[in-house]
Amino acid sequence: MADTHKTKQSDTKTRILDEAEKLFAQNGFKNTSISLLARKARVNQAAVNYHFGSKGTLVEQVISRRISPIDRQRMANLQTIKETAILQGRQPAIEDLLQAYIEPAFILTETAPGEKWFLVIAGRAFSEPDETIRNVFIRHFEPAFLLLVALMKEALPGLSEAVLRWRLHFVLGALSHAMRLCGSHRPPVASAPPPDTTETVVKHLVAFLATGMDAPDDAGNE
Repeated sequence: MADTHKTKQSDTKTRILDEAEKLFAQNGFKNTSISLLARKARVNQAAVNYHFGSKGTLVEQVISRRISPIDRQRMANLQTIKETAILQGRQPAIEDLLQAYIEPAFILTETAPGEKWFLVIAGRAFSEPDETIRNVFIRHFEPAFLLLVALMKEALPGLSEAVLRWRLHFVLGALSHAMRLCGSHRPPVASAPPPDTTETVVKHLVAFLATGMDAPDDAGNE
């Protein structure tokens, strides 16, 4: 009986997380109320409070269950590139670093169709004024992003610190837009590209961003 009770609780919690993910993607954090979530998840508001305590904790868990595997893969990819470059006595390749950072985010679309909603949330996080979800993303992403910054400094020693950081934030912006585009069932603009495979999207994005990262420094440092 105890195992059955635990299973029912786990199923309820998962259903709430799944529905919250969908609603956050469709409506944004601010426009998703606990009452709406409870109705869509077919539970009462007390159940939402029991499992999560607050809306902030709910957001944290919606994001962390998806983002933790991404972070682990990014760190592993970047560490491998770093170690290989050291062994071979060369600088890390820009394209390899971008691929290592970008690809794990898009693998979500290959693993489970429901996770497409998370791509939309990720796109919203860096393009909308509400900072609630963005702050959760930043907290999770920071270790891998800081490693990317350090390795890009090695790959592009001629760039000033300020220019490097601006370009890497442009990388985040382009990644955010591409994730939202891939996760959305309705393209945001009429001129949006046709649906394509994850592999092709990542290939286009890496090529585009690598060219931008390697462009001459306007300040004359390169």
